[in-house]
Amino acid sequence: MSIAVCSYLDATCMPYVQYPTPFDSWNTCMNYAYKESMQIISEIDPGVVERNRLATKFTCEQAHGA
Repeated sequence: MSIAVCSYLDATCMPYVQYPTPFDSWNTCMNYAYKESMQIISEIDPGVVERNRLATKFTCEQAHGA
């Protein structure tokens, strides 16, 4: 799984952060990504989030053989 913080104001993203955690299912990865996204956004000053229209963007890959 990898997550990036993006500005929907100017359509740019910070570099993706790759998480080493292997997931045994798509569902598990998606749930983790949404929770992690909420944590990331909550740690950024709300004014910065508003001014830059920040959100996260993430990708999941299912573990091989799962």
